[in-house]
Amino acid sequence: METSANSQQCGPIALMFPGQGSQFPGMAMDLIAEVPAARALLERADDLLGYRLSRIMAGERGDELNRTVHTQPAIFVHSMALFEALMERSFLAPVMAAGHSLGEYSALCAAGVLSFEDALDIIRIRARGMDEAQLPGTCGMAAIIGLSREAVLNFLDECRETQVLEAANFNCPDQVVISGHLEAVNRVIEASKREKRTRAVLLPVSSAFHTPLMDSAREALHMRLEHVSPGRPRFPVVANVTAAAYPPQQSEMRRLLTEQVVRPVLWEDCVRTMRDGGADVFVEIGPGKVLSGLLKRIDRAASAIPISDPASIGAFQGVSA
Repeated sequence: METSANSQQCGPIALMFPGQGSQFPGMAMDLIAEVPAARALLERADDLLGYRLSRIMAGERGDELNRTVHTQPAIFVHSMALFEALMERSFLAPVMAAGHSLGEYSALCAAGVLSFEDALDIIRIRARGMDEAQLPGTCGMAAIIGLSREAVLNFLDECRETQVLEAANFNCPDQVVISGHLEAVNRVIEASKREKRTRAVLLPVSSAFHTPLMDSAREALHMRLEHVSPGRPRFPVVANVTAAAYPPQQSEMRRLLTEQVVRPVLWEDCVRTMRDGGADVFVEIGPGKVLSGLLKRIDRAASAIPISDPASIGAFQGVSA
């Protein structure tokens, strides 16, 4: 269930950070108007990137925010600005954290594994590589809602033919996002119409994230990660690729982040790992409430607290571990 931040929560918490798709024009503008530390963080991001990301986030550059090269840095910066503002005002002692796809970088940054500067630069390279991996109009993604994981995998086998078609996100028991060549994705959408109580929604992206079609992005990412010296985590971070906490070896962090762009996000399993690790309350830090919604469909006994604006930060009273 989603819980109001006005009430004191007792019990271990986990942090969740959203990924691509939660952006919106005007994101973080209320935050930077009220929190000087957040405004300073956006100014740092503008300097590091060499362009005014803050103006794109404000919606001043038309549809630029929905380009992957800008979407990913924007969501990361917004999430970290919220995290910094929350840490300034509240006691927060998470037992674990995880992020959905791009959000994994936010989780690693929050845990102290990656610096803000390193994470933003890696995301810049990751986003550019993912944006350029395929020609526009050739690939796509769709959310299949109402079918089990096994049923969706059967549809993929049936509809793949000679094209790339894979499961990209295992979000919750009845939602799987598929990804690949657009013709193959559309075949799954048509095939799913045979099933009762099932919806297939084509997503507004022109890439095939989390498939082998992202190989070129993986190569550029690997080269950048070789120059990172990760810090020791303040709390465990669960990896999308394995749904297990990152091991201590630096080489494993680099490998898992590199593999993440071509392998599925095991989000449902990540949440269950955090539940098994003792988490009762899940604090979603970032724009939107997508992960809080998915949590309800994974485990109704867990509580979600979305932190997405100054009001939710002000109402949050902290959660003791």
